[in-house]
Amino acid sequence: MRVSIDDFVEYLRIQRDTDTAKTYHHMLKKFEEYLRGQGKTLDDFTPLDVETYMAQLKPATANVFLASIRKYAKFRVSMALDMQEFYFESRRETALYNIRPRKITRKIRKQALTLEELEKLLELTKQDPKVHIATMFHFYFGMRPVEATISFVEGDIKWRDRYMIIRTAKTGHERILPWSREMDYYVSEWYSIADKIVSKRKYPQEWYTKHLKPYARAMGIEITAKTARKTFETQMRNLGIEQWKIDFLLGHATDVPSIYSDWIQLLEVLRNVMGREHYLLKILR
Repeated sequence: MRVSIDDFVEYLRIQRDTDTAKTYHHMLKKFEEYLRGQGKTLDDFTPLDVETYMAQLKPATANVFLASIRKYAKFRVSMALDMQEFYFESRRETALYNIRPRKITRKIRKQALTLEELEKLLELTKQDPKVHIATMFHFYFGMRPVEATISFVEGDIKWRDRYMIIRTAKTGHERILPWSREMDYYVSEWYSIADKIVSKRKYPQEWYTKHLKPYARAMGIEITAKTARKTFETQMRNLGIEQWKIDFLLGHATDVPSIYSDWIQLLEVLRNVMGREHYLLKILR
């Protein structure tokens, strides 16, 4: 009996299961390539072939593949031309249901880190100075990933006066972000690192999250660049910082009180928030 993947996919489409058809088509084509390398075809594969192939895949992918090959085997049973084929395909289908799906360990997604968790992350990242510097920068400013790379490199940096003017990613508006003396090293070093990342990588905003993975894995939680932003917002609010100040520093749409219409006054207020009142500096001190 010859039952091709295309026959199976067409059957799924007739059942109006278009998304599944696309996924299963991809999975089965990959398996067919694997079988070809073993000198086999989809007509004579065994459950052992399935298990051996699954061992090469990530758990989530392996489970999707297992679902696809089970469905395909069931389709072959329905297409059997005689009793001999029916018994052969039925036995194989039954055997596939004896294969257990791979266990997937779910990581806890952290929207915001506690101060204790952040201290641990900072300690772990000291193994890689670049990642440590990036961690200090991201958790200090709470920028969006694209702002911490492209917007930062393209921004107007006032090194002597310790503040920068960058464009907010969502609105394109300019905002002022000061930093304290303790952050001089980290801001300067991250600028050099970010400049190289922006010039060499197609998606520079993904660099930090990618390089965080081994440290997040060591902590048993999921941490991304966005975790730094959420941590900034949560921890500053826990310290009693006024919401409009937090919103302004994060680049949210907010109404700045009219008494700060003079940007020099506003800068001084923000300096106090990013200096004496900043949660990350409390850890360093």
